[in-house]
Amino acid sequence: MKLKTFSTIALMVFTVACGSAIPKESLRQVDPGITFQGLIKDPERYRGKVILVGGQIVSTTVHESESWVEVLQQPLDWKQRPQNTDVSYGRFLVRFQGFLDPVIYAAGKKITVLGEVSGEKVQPISEMSYTYAVLLPREHYLWTPETYGGPSIHFGIGVGGVIR
Repeated sequence: MKLKTFSTIALMVFTVACGSAIPKESLRQVDPGITFQGLIKDPERYRGKVILVGGQIVSTTVHESESWVEVLQQPLDWKQRPQNTDVSYGRFLVRFQGFLDPVIYAAGKKITVLGEVSGEKVQPISEMSYTYAVLLPREHYLWTPETYGGPSIHFGIGVGGVIR
């Protein structure tokens, strides 16, 4: 009985641990020919295309009927998590309908977005003008310290836990 219970729990942990941020059905919408480097050079060229990107939130700005999230792009790992690296090819904006609380979507948090390219927007960064690619999110995942992971112990194939 104990072995059966342990096996069931281990299978559930394995399934959750190996899952990705964005559902597989949604990932089928992504145009694999688009790189972030290409997008940032000419966002208008990719208008209407769907891309999967992620990174670190720089800021969240709330307006009357929408919220804008500015993100510093970072490469994604195999779980679609933005990597903790100083590598970035630029910034992008995500235009969400409705209210997103800036405390929840706070600077420094990681986000993964599957979004449709809706064009570009020019805004200042310090004293220079910067052209952002603008995405309309179809799916997104806001990483928390619990879901992003920390030091972990693994045993077997993919079964493990996070040390707190």
